[in-house]
Amino acid sequence: MAICGECAHFFKIPETDLDYEEGKGDCVCERQDQKGRFWLSKPVFEKDAGCDEMKPKH
Repeated sequence: MAICGECAHFFKIPETDLDYEEGKGDCVCERQDQKGRFWLSKPVFEKDAGCDEMKPKH
């Protein structure tokens, strides 16, 4: 089973950030509509189960 930490959409929160927790990061996915491009972000942890948008890191 894939985990969020293995996904290209996962960005780890730096230790210097106010909401830092061990293993915490943001899942950032790009979207596009008639107005243009935008990004959706949600907090996740490295060990969380991967979602439908899982994309392996290169």
